[in-house]
Amino acid sequence: MGTDYNNIREADCPECGRPMILMSHRFRPPKKTDDKKWLTVEYLIENGFKYQHVYKKNEAGQLLNTYADYPNNLRDAKEFVDEYKEQAQKK
Repeated sequence: MGTDYNNIREADCPECGRPMILMSHRFRPPKKTDDKKWLTVEYLIENGFKYQHVYKKNEAGQLLNTYADYPNNLRDAKEFVDEYKEQAQKK
């Protein structure tokens, strides 16, 4: 089971007309009116984080077997992207 990435087709959003982005099942969209959280989501996506699993690091920079929490604001998102950039999805 799982997603058949060979059969994914591109589609446009019925509301705004822009291309839709395939997101992880872990993504929980903010309220439609929460512009600040949507800016955070947009920043994370633009930097390769589509709410996939991101592993925490220990103080030596080694990956742990636990997942990092996604940030809820732009300031924390910038730190998150900087800290975990090697785990970003390639475009």
